[in-house]
Amino acid sequence: MFHRLTRMSALFVGALLVGGLAACDPDGLHSAERAGPFPHESPSDAADVSLDQALSDYGVRLPKGAEDITYGALKALDGYPFNVQFSMPCDGVPAFVQDNRLASAGKKTPDEVLTDVVDAGFTPDSGPAYTRAKGTKLPKVVGAVFERSGTCRMFFGA
Repeated sequence: MFHRLTRMSALFVGALLVGGLAACDPDGLHSAERAGPFPHESPSDAADVSLDQALSDYGVRLPKGAEDITYGALKALDGYPFNVQFSMPCDGVPAFVQDNRLASAGKKTPDEVLTDVVDAGFTPDSGPAYTRAKGTKLPKVVGAVFERSGTCRMFFGA
């Protein structure tokens, strides 16, 4: 009888623990599968290198006057994922594209920036997409540009 009560108590406590864990993480262990590589957190939460270092490593030059800059760069991870997004006047986009040796890639929003685009409230595939121009020795970078009220929001990643 004593063993039966001990087992029942252990089962009850186990059920409480599992229920408590499910309440804390309702999506379960698979919730990270839908998360982007860089959730909208401060750079210190999504980066182990400075913005300047990441931009240098990927050969990206931000335009003067870029605003609302957020980025993520995790050099310690295999593949060194990187992304940056910022706002700028739309009339400066052609110069930014040329300065960074980017080429038009149609309108399909690249997978590398898709999550950030959606999280920012833009409709994928509705703005021009870019990729690093062929023949350049700079690291591969892809991006997309979206216009809202005369300001362009730029999303770039690798």
